[in-house]
Amino acid sequence: MSDSDARLIHALQLAPRATWSELSRVLAESPVVLSRRYERLRESGVAKVIGHPSGFNISRNLAFVEIDCEPGSLAAVTATLVELPMAMTLDVTSSGTCLIATLIAPDDESLATVLLDTLPSLPGIREVQTHIATSTLKTGDNWNLRALDAEEAALLPAPRPPRARAARTLDPQFRSDLMASLGKDARKPAAALARELGVSEQKVHDAIARLVHTKQFLLRTDVTSAWSEWPVHVWYFADIPPRQLSTVATALSAHPEIRYVGTSAGPANLAFDVWLRNLSVIHVFEERVSSLAQAGIKLRRQVILRTPKRVGHVLNDAGRFTDRYIPLSGL
Repeated sequence: MSDSDARLIHALQLAPRATWSELSRVLAESPVVLSRRYERLRESGVAKVIGHPSGFNISRNLAFVEIDCEPGSLAAVTATLVELPMAMTLDVTSSGTCLIATLIAPDDESLATVLLDTLPSLPGIREVQTHIATSTLKTGDNWNLRALDAEEAALLPAPRPPRARAARTLDPQFRSDLMASLGKDARKPAAALARELGVSEQKVHDAIARLVHTKQFLLRTDVTSAWSEWPVHVWYFADIPPRQLSTVATALSAHPEIRYVGTSAGPANLAFDVWLRNLSVIHVFEERVSSLAQAGIKLRRQVILRTPKRVGHVLNDAGRFTDRYIPLSGL
């Protein structure tokens, strides 16, 4: 990755809908150059500004499911789950028969239906272990490339707050359609969104400001892990002594390599995933994690070899974005 590409992606990770002129003042390159660079990265599937409803803030509606498949059935099970809107992300582990599905549902009943009816009925699934989220401390939209220094990052514009005259509530269908369009491409101009949705440009600006300000919708700039120089993706499911769970979870959320941290109810009481520079540092990382607790931590790792789907976007075998996007429904 070139330094210029890394700086642009980091800037977009911190300010996903900043204008090219605003980014130009920080990155010291012309708006046209920045726009063309981003289009090159986006069209090649390396990086993309996307978003998703913030179901991570809804306890019991988010679950991480370890799905063990019969030998030879992993591809078929994965292909089926890719089409499931509530399967936000799918990660294939190094075992060759297991995948981890991040499920996000609009309500308890929907999640229960997927866990108790949909998954058990799929041919080829041998066993399912479910970790239901009870709290979330860090999500992937907080992870960044760390290519800008603190002074540069501070110059990036914060999201604009809603206007005083902006509507406080949104029509449910308009809200759903807008989030689906932003989920596919969160840098789509307000004018294009207005034409697509049949509303005024001002209404789009107001709605986006409201959704982002109230954290109903999370914007993020995602990058292919291999291209990011942190190619080793590992999920961990940990059993932490209850008295230390909050302390350990908070400490983990401060680690820059870690993308998600959350407490859970299930076989493990803490789930987190991390991107590392290489496999040789994995044991050093685990030693650091273990040192966070006074009593012992039981760690179980799942090394990820492929991610067929991330935040609703279908990825190719190289982990790059394709044109296919399956909106999260009902959130």
